[in-house]
Amino acid sequence: MKSSYVVVISGVTGSGKTTLINALNKKLNSFVIPFDDYSIDALPSAPPIDTPVKDAVNQYDISALMADLKKVNNHYPFILIDFPFGYKNKTLKPFIDKVIYIKTPLDICLARQIIRDYQDKSTDEIMSWMRTYLDFARPIFVDHEQFVSNDADLVMDGTLSLNEKLNLVLKTIPSKKDLLQ
Repeated sequence: MKSSYVVVISGVTGSGKTTLINALNKKLNSFVIPFDDYSIDALPSAPPIDTPVKDAVNQYDISALMADLKKVNNHYPFILIDFPFGYKNKTLKPFIDKVIYIKTPLDICLARQIIRDYQDKSTDEIMSWMRTYLDFARPIFVDHEQFVSNDADLVMDGTLSLNEKLNLVLKTIPSKKDLLQ
């Protein structure tokens, strides 16, 4: 088999990366590398949260993610990576064949994040996150969206139905048959 075809799905938290990757994985003979499994932002080497995305993206230690990618490369026709930084990380970039950026309105991302991460939290904790989001996080997300999406191969409307997103992606990648030739 030739080298695996590596598709990176990028976007801010709550944009729909994991949902799209899970749907793609059901359609393709693929291996999924979920960014959240690596907790790179919690490593001691991680840059401070207020570091601009353009500066922070290559400061994160993604060595564990890269080791996993190298282990499975050539064993699956497709590797799907949930990675918020698209082509911007210089270590991962040479391995990427396609970057898809899901551009979802930030209010939808925020609502999804609250539903996903705060359903068992107190009102005070939710309100604290809302203040942090408005004062601090939202500008980071806006910066991220502008920086990462500018060289994506496909910038996808995050408000499309899952089926529409899935069909768009499948139209832009080679078929499994083409990869095996």
